[in-house]
Amino acid sequence: MSAALPRSLFMISGPPGSSSIALTFDDGPDPTHTPAVLDRLRALDLRATFFVIGSRAEAHPGLVRRMVDEGHEIGHHSWSHGRPRETSAAMLTEEVRRTTRILRPLTERPVRLFRPPNGKVTPGKLLGLWSLRQSVVLWNRDPKDYALRGLGQFQRWFDSEPLQGGDIVLLHDIHAGVIPVLDAFVERAASLGLGFTTPSEWIGG
Repeated sequence: MSAALPRSLFMISGPPGSSSIALTFDDGPDPTHTPAVLDRLRALDLRATFFVIGSRAEAHPGLVRRMVDEGHEIGHHSWSHGRPRETSAAMLTEEVRRTTRILRPLTERPVRLFRPPNGKVTPGKLLGLWSLRQSVVLWNRDPKDYALRGLGQFQRWFDSEPLQGGDIVLLHDIHAGVIPVLDAFVERAASLGLGFTTPSEWIGG
C-alpha cells in the first residue's frame, strides 16, 4: 500500500536515494528520561522527531516546548495509546482532535505527523486521519531499544540490519537505555556517509 500512496499521506520510509536517516521517538514525554534524551541530542547536534502521547504532553507541556525550542519535530501518537483493536475509527479521530488541540499552542504550528499506536491502522482509520490532514508515519527500522541489554547487543543489530538512506528508526524516549544508543547511531551513520533528517523534510514541508 505504501508504494501506491504519496508520503504526505502514508510513509514507512523516506526516499531510497536519500543521504539521511530519521530518528523518531515514541511514547513521551517522560519527566525522567526525555530530558536526558534531549540533553544527549543537543550534545550530538542531532535533530529528531518526537511522536508524543497527548495525555503526557498535557501533563508535561514544558518538555514539548523544549523539544520545539531545540529544533526537534513534533508529531503525535494519539491521546491515550489505546489498544488498536479496542479503538474504533471514530475514537481515534477524536483522540487526534484532542491531541492536536493541546499541541497547537505548544508548537505554535499545526501538528500534521501521526504515528498510530503499535503501527496499526485500518482503512477507516486512515480515512479519518487524512480528513484531519494527518500524515501517517510508520518506520522500517526497529532496534527494540526497550529490550536491549548493552551496546554489544545493539551493535549486533546494526550488523544484521545495516542502515540505509531513507530509513525511519523507531526509538522510545521513556527508557534510559536509549541514551548510549544515540552515540552509536551517530558513529554508524557517519561511517556510512549518512546524515539525519525528519519525515517532514521528505514530505516537503
